[in-house]
Amino acid sequence: MKFKNSLLLLCLGLSLFTCVQPVDLEVPNRDDGMVVAANLTTVKGLQEVRLTRLARYDTRALNYPVSAAQVWVVDGSGQRQNYIEDAKNRGWYFPASREFVGEVGKTYVLHILTSDNRKYESSPETVRPIAPIKRVYPEPVAVDDPKLGNAIIGYNILLDTEDSPNKGDYYRWSWIHYEQLVYCRQFEGVPYTGGPETLVGLTCCDPCWDIVRCYRNCSNVLSDALINGKKITRQPITNVAYCARDYYIEIQQRVISREAYNYWKAVDQLSSNNGSLFDTAPAAIRGNIKCISNPEEEAFGLFEASAISENGFFIERTQSAVPAIVTCPPNPVTANPLICAACVESAFRTKIKPKFWTK
Repeated sequence: MKFKNSLLLLCLGLSLFTCVQPVDLEVPNRDDGMVVAANLTTVKGLQEVRLTRLARYDTRALNYPVSAAQVWVVDGSGQRQNYIEDAKNRGWYFPASREFVGEVGKTYVLHILTSDNRKYESSPETVRPIAPIKRVYPEPVAVDDPKLGNAIIGYNILLDTEDSPNKGDYYRWSWIHYEQLVYCRQFEGVPYTGGPETLVGLTCCDPCWDIVRCYRNCSNVLSDALINGKKITRQPITNVAYCARDYYIEIQQRVISREAYNYWKAVDQLSSNNGSLFDTAPAAIRGNIKCISNPEEEAFGLFEASAISENGFFIERTQSAVPAIVTCPPNPVTANPLICAACVESAFRTKIKPKFWTK
């Protein structure tokens, strides 16, 4: 009996080894395509063009910046606006005139000439008129808690606006959250007043805000095909956790072209799928850019020209008679009131007061 059991175990072990076969996945080798991310808006300071080339899928590198290119935009009347590469960020280009903005009713084409004489061009993009954001408001999200009963855990941020009577309008919304800081540095330590080790912090030397942006499933777009000329109500923007303080958010509303709408829908579908072995591999998406010096060369990305309606809103999160479950991080205790920490400028923190901040 022992011999039979040993033989059975040996066979099972060998079968496990023989079942393991290396999987050779065939991955597209696109390592030469131009990727364009370009915005032209009606708001000063939001005009930019970013140029990169695709990195191979089997590398850990990000896309490679395309430097030393000639970049310009031409409107329907032939007026040209040149762009200049940023001295600190390779592959980023901004208008030579910082006063340059898009104008409603005008059509624009983006042109790119690289240092190796490759020429790229966008499809014409027309800036369409846009209605203002009418209302932004929170909707409580509640759950049944065994101790509190019906309790709030957060809020959905919703928006109302008005669609124009013109057919074929497409909308895109984006947002950015600024959180004013008390402490610019946090760490585990002993409070100034003594006691056990806990989360402590150094207060900010100057006014300072953390910056939070959307990084996943952010392609919030809508077609007016079913609502033409009517109100757009309860459009979801984002959701926020419950905290015993107000929440400040800046929202941008754009009217975009059909090509841009289709592009962002594809981006959303791709980012939604990106999560398991069998999902679509990350890749650049074709938009309205083409290589005119070599039609066989693949080009990706988007030149988007749009009017913008934007504003800032304070969302009250404490004006409810319903119990709430706090899900925000705990506040630190002051480490030393005689020492402050600097507000270091970065993509995630700023000393510059938000545009619509009123407090």
